[in-house]
Amino acid sequence: MQTMVANFLDALLGSRFWALFRKELAQILHNRQMVRIILVPPTAMLLLYGFALNPNVQNLKVGITDYSNSPASRQLTEIFEQTEAFRVSRHYTSAEAMAKELAQGHLTVGVTIAPEFARDVARGRTAQVQMLYDAVDANTASIASSYINQLVRDYNLRHRPAADRSSLRYQVQIQTSVLYNQGLDTAWFIVPGMIGVLLTVIGSQLAASSVVREKEAGTIEQLLMTPASNTEVILAKICPLLVLLIMDALIALVVARLVFGIPLRGSLLVFLAISSLYFWVGISIGILLAAFSASQQQAQLTAFFINPPMVILSGATSPTSAMPPVMQFFSHLDPLRYFIEVCRGILLKGVGLEELWPQVLILMAFAAVMMTLSIRQFRRQLT
Repeated sequence: MQTMVANFLDALLGSRFWALFRKELAQILHNRQMVRIILVPPTAMLLLYGFALNPNVQNLKVGITDYSNSPASRQLTEIFEQTEAFRVSRHYTSAEAMAKELAQGHLTVGVTIAPEFARDVARGRTAQVQMLYDAVDANTASIASSYINQLVRDYNLRHRPAADRSSLRYQVQIQTSVLYNQGLDTAWFIVPGMIGVLLTVIGSQLAASSVVREKEAGTIEQLLMTPASNTEVILAKICPLLVLLIMDALIALVVARLVFGIPLRGSLLVFLAISSLYFWVGISIGILLAAFSASQQQAQLTAFFINPPMVILSGATSPTSAMPPVMQFFSHLDPLRYFIEVCRGILLKGVGLEELWPQVLILMAFAAVMMTLSIRQFRRQLT
């Protein structure tokens, strides 16, 4: 057996295949950028998928409007501290202010405790508490509702006299209101996120391919002979892509409506205007990638390192609240996150610029920074 293995190794090491194998391996190892592309992205993707796409529901933001403001009501709100699934984000003085925060996506659950809560509990009556759920993410809303129902049942058992614990009468009863997605359809959460993902990937890839194609053909140098400025050259490349992406966005809205029943509760013009702003960001990312790439293949490999982290951290497929705190911090550096918030806000909640202006300002900042970087790098290529 050892003789057979030794003969096989001798034949392999002396073959032409082994010589070619060594040559290819040496070329790959000599190209440090290729080695980084091969080794770093898979490792980064594994870590991101492992941490960010966490199926467990944690740190869901809860808002509380306590009109009773009594020891009994405070004991009830303490149930949200018994599990890592919830985190009391803020106490409100009015249910209207809390509902506005819920519409803006700052809360997952809104709790309203009536003024007569303490009196009803003291007299042994059924005290009702209203729970409002942001059901844009139907899965998270369903899980949160189940958790809260269990917590309230435990609360009732602890505060009911021992002789009465066999009774089916509840001391605290929940009134549940599901907002924005009454059917709890998971597609209503996924589809708006996928619209942002697809348009991001398409925009960056198209922009990168457009610039790299000219570099490979050698036509970049010809731009030096034209009287057009570098900014005009880049704008001439961006505007056609911008028109195509707006058409893609309209097609995506039609498909979302006809196939998945996704409503458009807000303004179409506002949606297209903010989408155009975000497309500038995506196209600028593509041009910046092309500026550092010598071929279309290299641009695609580099985009693989950029696009998947943007998708994972954006909250397109799973809520950012389920991510660890470190991942949530990095998600704030992802422009796709803010565009997806805009998509869900306009399509599902019907909100306008008065609620979405923070996301718009952040996208404007991203667009300005990315466009400046892409123009500067483009100028370096032409000099």
